[in-house]
Amino acid sequence: MDDAELLERIQQGERQYLTPLIERHYEPIRRYCYWKTRCAEASQDLTQETFYRFVRSIDTYVHAGKCRAYLYTVARRLCSDYFRDKPPVSAEPIEESAWGIAASAEETAEQRQLAEEMNRLLHLLPPEQQEVLALRFACGLKFREIAAVTGSSVYTVQYRTSRGLAALKKQLDKEARDEKPATEPPRTHSSASSCTRS
Repeated sequence: MDDAELLERIQQGERQYLTPLIERHYEPIRRYCYWKTRCAEASQDLTQETFYRFVRSIDTYVHAGKCRAYLYTVARRLCSDYFRDKPPVSAEPIEESAWGIAASAEETAEQRQLAEEMNRLLHLLPPEQQEVLALRFACGLKFREIAAVTGSSVYTVQYRTSRGLAALKKQLDKEARDEKPATEPPRTHSSASSCTRS
């Protein structure tokens, strides 16, 4: 069943369909909250509060194909409220599961390195570009969904995504050039080579 069918059943009184609907979106919302807060405990609490508010208002919720965007919007507001009395988030690495790329044991080190690299590169961008790229590529939202979550136009979201990707590519190209070894000077051969026989 898609979200619309589940919501219809729930609003008709079949509350057992809440479980598959929540399970479908719970982990992506938790990852988003973790990305916003960098705190596992806070992300768990904020995710639970997101779904509590959703369930509390579900009887009056009007589905217009935006259930996922609605949940991210609620989570985003809760994360903003969380920071009102909190210090700014440090730029510590985000665990790989927060990007949805948790791996098997033998792949963990490589995937952790990938997640840390993604985190490092994102922190080079302005916050609004960070968020649209995270929502687009880590959370898998469509442009119209991101626009609904952030309160921006689709054009603005596309522009920020394009600018963010261009900035990341520029940074990666720069780092690749910086890491490129210097060209070795040509070797000169003396007439008295050690390989020359007398």
